[in-house]
Amino acid sequence: MSTVRKLERDFLKADIKAVGSLMARLGEEDVMSRFGLEEKLVELQSSLAQLEEVPPEMAASAALFFGGKPVIGSHGIESEFAGVAVGQFQDLVAKIVANDTGRLAERGTVPRKAASTLHITNIVRGSFGFLLEEIQPQLQIVDSSLKVAVDEATRLLDAFGEDDEEKFRTAVENIDQRVLGTTRDFFDLMRRSGATMRLVAGDADHSFSADAVARAAERAKTTTVEDLDEAVAGQLAGVLPEFHQFEFRVVDERGTIRGKVHRDLSAHQLGLFNKDYVNVNARAHLQIKRVLRNDTIVRESYTLLSIEPETP
Repeated sequence: MSTVRKLERDFLKADIKAVGSLMARLGEEDVMSRFGLEEKLVELQSSLAQLEEVPPEMAASAALFFGGKPVIGSHGIESEFAGVAVGQFQDLVAKIVANDTGRLAERGTVPRKAASTLHITNIVRGSFGFLLEEIQPQLQIVDSSLKVAVDEATRLLDAFGEDDEEKFRTAVENIDQRVLGTTRDFFDLMRRSGATMRLVAGDADHSFSADAVARAAERAKTTTVEDLDEAVAGQLAGVLPEFHQFEFRVVDERGTIRGKVHRDLSAHQLGLFNKDYVNVNARAHLQIKRVLRNDTIVRESYTLLSIEPETP
């Protein structure tokens, strides 16, 4: 479901509930009022039914609703805050797109940033909000890469504000340092500005109270990411070519480690790994990503780059 359709559905359901409440308060003598409300109710229910039949949207969209100090009801929002907040959300999405395609370097220009651009297409009611959409001239039958990135950004921001620490740690297991940095900037702005937020993307609908913003800002500030390469001795337990996953028995205290296989390795190469290295002494070259909280490792993930025979 697209963000616009989700918002329209929510508005229709709220209107249906309001009409139902008005009808419940009418007396028996209010015949004409009841007739008018019943007609309105049928109209709203028909609109809701038609909305449910609309095919799903494959392009990216999100709605950012802001509250708190920068906002004056539904009348206005501080322009500097709004510009920076929307810009940081856009920057987060662009970096996720680049990271998902393996093109996000440690520093420098974000690749294909123009292709990751969302456009503000409307101001939406409900405090003060902005509707951001991907402008796509052609109809798609699968989710666009930008929609996937917007959905991922939505899940990531929600994880930072999440009460459950374990859910947060799971969500940031493979986070990139530059993605983390933009997330940190976003929540720091929200906290310093005394802002709250509601983020809607497709069916996902997340609210960030002042407490959730403070929790997210603290987590983003105390979380760091380390990326390093390491060669480890041991034996390959196996590779799943179709899933690009591996298991390797390391000779040190880590025992059996599991992780992903680098996307540049083909299914044919992975098949050869199974043929040549399973239960054979070998050396695996790994990318290791460590997520630390207050300098303590909370998650460690592995990506297999290559395997070679162990030198006698």
